[in-house]
Amino acid sequence: MTDRSKTLGRWLRRHSLTLVAALGGAAGVAYAAGWHGKKPAITNTTTTVSTFKHEVQPPPAPVPERDATTDTVQIALLLDTSSSMDGLINQARAHLWTMVDQMGKMTRVVDGKTRGVKIQLALYEYGNDTLPGRTGFIRQVQAFTGDLDKVSEKLNALFTNGGSEFVGQAIQVAATDLQWSSAPDTMKFVFVAGNEEFDQGPVTATEAMKAAAAKGINVQLIYCGGRDETWASAAKIAKSDLMSIDQNHVAAYVPAPQDAQILALGNELNTTYLAYGADGAASMARQSSADAQSAKMSPKVALERMQLKGKKAVYDNRGWDVIDATTNNAKFFEQTPDAQLPAELRGKTVEEKKQLVAAHIAKRSELQAKIAKLEAERTAFLQAEQTKQHGAAVNSLETELMKGTKKIAVAKGYKL
Repeated sequence: MTDRSKTLGRWLRRHSLTLVAALGGAAGVAYAAGWHGKKPAITNTTTTVSTFKHEVQPPPAPVPERDATTDTVQIALLLDTSSSMDGLINQARAHLWTMVDQMGKMTRVVDGKTRGVKIQLALYEYGNDTLPGRTGFIRQVQAFTGDLDKVSEKLNALFTNGGSEFVGQAIQVAATDLQWSSAPDTMKFVFVAGNEEFDQGPVTATEAMKAAAAKGINVQLIYCGGRDETWASAAKIAKSDLMSIDQNHVAAYVPAPQDAQILALGNELNTTYLAYGADGAASMARQSSADAQSAKMSPKVALERMQLKGKKAVYDNRGWDVIDATTNNAKFFEQTPDAQLPAELRGKTVEEKKQLVAAHIAKRSELQAKIAKLEAERTAFLQAEQTKQHGAAVNSLETELMKGTKKIAVAKGYKL
């Protein structure tokens, strides 16, 4: 052994306890014992003094696998279209995309898998004098559908006039006439909004709620005004909270740096659609019209519309779009005659059709991913801006509609 090695050995033996403290725990004890030629007696490996201590973090909880099965949420909107209710109709038009977006985020774990939802909407109007009195001035505007653009089109066509508002009868009609699902996992809602006394017409609140309860429907009452005791009494019978809103309130638009890009990407998404079937061309035109109508209402509504279009689980057009249809049905091309397909797909083999569609799928997925990223950034920006705002929030469909719904969903095991 050289003189340098001997000197190093003496130094290490002399300062081994210091090294124990520096290395910490069992590692340091073992090191020192090795130099002193003694077997360490380790009775407690807890480190009390260590500059190198690392806390052991528990492994992250496993993310449940996504379930191919989806639950259904059925929502019937019953809107008072009597005179002076233009504000309510405008709020319904403006809030449509956000409502569906919020509903579409609901998930629950079933048998170890995360299950999402699909939304079906129906639309009624009541209290309009242009409707037949023999029907209670009530009209089914749209039966249950997953085609959100069709609902938007029908909403935009509503107008107000006159008024005999038979709210109880409207609820009873919706409960009995619509094709409500019998599946036990389906969540079913009637959202009814109005501004006159509830106890008008031939159907009492008790009779209306009985008809709804027989189908397992949750009735959410929305009064357009400060408070009305007839609506409050009806809400108690429905076993729900009465929501009160200012129907004339218009939600403010807060600009964000991501807005222009989200709008551009949302418009670009339309180029990835391939219409098929008898209603395909009309549905594609309806999509563009819904974009235009949303932009006409406000930049806020336009952005919410584009953000919703970026979510394939919620904005699903399998009834007229080849891309959504093939994504949800692997046998679509084998089951669909060429005559129902767009011209660019006719006369080709199944494999050739799939290759052409794959390019559209890839482009749409890329655009949707970009929108999702921008939406997350925009949401963070708006939350930061909101903390700077002062003053009480104004109750509207946007702030109130989901409150009762969330309670019911959470009670059924859903997360929002």
